[in-house]
Amino acid sequence: MKFGKVITRLTENDPRYGHQFIHYNILKAHLKEPDRPTKEVEFVQMLDSELQRVKEIITYKVGEVKVTVRTLRIQVQMITSLAKYEVKPESLDRFRSLADSLGDELSAMERCVYYNSEGFRKIIKKHDKNTSIRSTWYDAQNHHDFFVRSRENIENILLQLSDIYEVLRLAEVTHTANSQSLGIDQETFERKSSKYWVAAEDVFALKTALIKHIPLYVFQRTKSPVRRQRVTSASSILLQLESEEDASSETAGWISSVYLDNEGLDSYRRRMNMEEGATLFRIRWYGGKEEILHAYGGTLPRPPQVDLYVERKTHHESWVAEKSKKERFALNEDDLVRFLAGHEVDESMVGKKSITLAQEVQTEIHNNVLVPMVRSVYKRTAFQLDSSNDVRITMDADLTFVNEHASLRKSGHWRRNEGDVEEELDWVTFPYAVLEIKLKCNTPAWLEDILDSAMVRQVHKFSKFQHACAALLPKQIKQFPYWFTEDEIKSVLYASEKRQSVHEALQSGIRKASSVVRQRSIAKDYTVLINKDKKGATAKPRSKIANRRVKVEPKTFFANERTFIQWLTASLLLVTLSSALVGFGDHAAQIMGLTFMPLAILILIYATFVFYIRLYRIKTGKPGRYDDVFGPGLLTVFLCVALLTTITLHFKEHLPSLYNVQPNGELANRVVELKESPTCHKLNISGLPPFFEPSDLALAGPDIMWIASGGNMIATINLQNEKVEEVYTVGDEKLDIECVMVIPEVSPDILLIGSEEPINEIIVRNITSGRTNQINLNHILGADPVLEGLAYYSLASSPFHQLHGESNNSGIFFASGLNRIEVFMLSFNDSWISPATPLTTIEMKGKIGALVAHDGILYVVLDNMGKLITVDIASGKNARVVHDLPGNTKGWEGIAHHLTVVGSEQKHYVYLASDTPSEIWRFEWEGGVGFLPC
Repeated sequence: MKFGKVITRLTENDPRYGHQFIHYNILKAHLKEPDRPTKEVEFVQMLDSELQRVKEIITYKVGEVKVTVRTLRIQVQMITSLAKYEVKPESLDRFRSLADSLGDELSAMERCVYYNSEGFRKIIKKHDKNTSIRSTWYDAQNHHDFFVRSRENIENILLQLSDIYEVLRLAEVTHTANSQSLGIDQETFERKSSKYWVAAEDVFALKTALIKHIPLYVFQRTKSPVRRQRVTSASSILLQLESEEDASSETAGWISSVYLDNEGLDSYRRRMNMEEGATLFRIRWYGGKEEILHAYGGTLPRPPQVDLYVERKTHHESWVAEKSKKERFALNEDDLVRFLAGHEVDESMVGKKSITLAQEVQTEIHNNVLVPMVRSVYKRTAFQLDSSNDVRITMDADLTFVNEHASLRKSGHWRRNEGDVEEELDWVTFPYAVLEIKLKCNTPAWLEDILDSAMVRQVHKFSKFQHACAALLPKQIKQFPYWFTEDEIKSVLYASEKRQSVHEALQSGIRKASSVVRQRSIAKDYTVLINKDKKGATAKPRSKIANRRVKVEPKTFFANERTFIQWLTASLLLVTLSSALVGFGDHAAQIMGLTFMPLAILILIYATFVFYIRLYRIKTGKPGRYDDVFGPGLLTVFLCVALLTTITLHFKEHLPSLYNVQPNGELANRVVELKESPTCHKLNISGLPPFFEPSDLALAGPDIMWIASGGNMIATINLQNEKVEEVYTVGDEKLDIECVMVIPEVSPDILLIGSEEPINEIIVRNITSGRTNQINLNHILGADPVLEGLAYYSLASSPFHQLHGESNNSGIFFASGLNRIEVFMLSFNDSWISPATPLTTIEMKGKIGALVAHDGILYVVLDNMGKLITVDIASGKNARVVHDLPGNTKGWEGIAHHLTVVGSEQKHYVYLASDTPSEIWRFEWEGGVGFLPC
């Protein structure tokens, strides 16, 4: 939008300052009027009248706001001093509201000063262009300095307002007993940085928004004694505001940097490509306002005689263990000239601590033939707590770039004279301020709101050095930064040609005012405006445009990583599936697992290859296809072939079992359907509590059975009438009873209860006395809740009696883990609390649901596989036989054996308990055969 339209919009829409802006359009219209003898005098009178009117308004408004902020500071100081123990929330809210109103007033006033200053500068520039006469009276009468001083006064008021916000913020912290006034997370974070552009007219408004949450950071004030006398306690905060003299400290300071590079701009190229180990050298100094020269809207501080800093910045990629770093040492100007000329560096120049760094930097400068190439100048404002750097924000405004090429510098000088730069106009201004945010924590909510506003625009990895080289040396570079558009590239190329023609004209002594083309870079899109000839045709650049990098958003890197991780997930899933099939499956499953393993490795290699190819294209900005044409199709084909092969093998191997046919052609003895019969009987138990889900069984005699529940209850039932006789509650609700066992040959009054929550343990309960003790099994089974079954076998009958000796008060116990059985020994004494002695481990392929030992055989229920494994423990050979569990359910949780005589025939019954559904079945068992069909 043109400046005249901007002023018109502000005049119409700003209710407080709309009538106080310069009458820019009237002055512009006067310049377009036909020439007459009195036209110049009339213009000067009109301009002087406008200046006096605007200056009176601004002077009055600034004085009025000064009084307001002084009154507010006194009130805040009084309330924080008198409220020794607690500041009332109502007072804090009232003062914060007043501070917000004052901030809005300051923003509106600064906008008025900014646009009036720009208006007068632009109308005088337009006058000089139309008349070919440079107006000197504007600067001679210090009119420009008035606007500079006015903005400085407003900045000082902003600093006082920042102090007021800090008092209120700290008082709120005391009232809410919150140790973090910024509302940040105190976890440990690595510092992360992000950069944004802020339009010049929005800079002050953004500062006003920031000081509500984080104070202005002025380095000189942090060392003052007054600043350190703030009193903070648990019940109150007394914050002594700075004196009026302290409040007038500068809120921003000028920073100048001269960057070094060679004629081939190798440093620029390496930094653009983000090459590992890329270095950048610069000479930096910090200048005060007494060193400032004003040059057509730019500001160039003169370097001081001392405290010049030579810095080296080294870039490291994320995959390198070392982080990017910045190193520097100080020199005075005379020593700097000798340093750049290659004279030997000694401790008198840089000090003992920096001698090694200085020698390394000097060697690199001379080996790479580095010379001053460009300069950046800006005014920096910082925001940070005095006591913490978790959140640090800097804003670089009034940014100017200067061409320091050797062809423009005087012989033997390391920089160009500021007066020469002003005369030759070999510089460009940047219409945005650069906002940089450095965080060592999560982004606070208030900062996210600011970053989501229209005032800021994120520019990832913005570099002042790269922008200066692209704007001032466009013919010497091969690729532009991504934030340059095509039109901007054409503009800087055209401006470079014009600057070259001006330099040639100056060198030849031809200095006609009409031929001097001044570069303009104040446009909103920072496009350099191109002068038009008398016919109105726009001149076109004649130079060839350099290759421009493809613009890559930061999220592109993350998208590439996410795609790679998804491929890795698919590969790891196949590896896990393959390992499980090979380790726990049958023959067909093992073939299937061995087929999937090389496929997973192939996917992993392919995904890694594609990831690095894409990463190379993204980092170099080379065009090309980023989609994957072959990968998904190949993966699908390989998976289909592997699945068809394994399904075919599995189908052939298990076809007979689908029809219950054994290899010899006879029907397999497998109970598929559960139904009442002489060999299969479902116990119709009455009297069980609601939601009682059986988890294990134990026989205490010919007619009594113990049933354990998944909670903390156990019950006894009479097998003759199938009724509950008694229900016991063991411990508290935290217990998760998974198994129960009695040892009649040791003591019929002792009940052993196995629980996996809160720890794996055996609860020893005396049924008669009610006394209980615990035996911890975590050192055997581990800390995870895995105890599902418990079994006992006499030591004298076990193969371990030769190692431990025969004893009537010892026994072998079997406790189930997730897919293993731990064998240990316990001694039976009066207290029943004896450390468990581990003996050995029996590995099982499947999840164990229940255990029982009977007649030298250990019966293991694998509920998730529907199998019953019998292990010969009497012989010590660990021989195993696999049987199918009855029915199609996988919820068998408990098992018990019962030998009885029916008539004249001895029967061997196996009781199985299911928790889903809650049932107990009795099956007839025949040794060597297994379960008899129903």
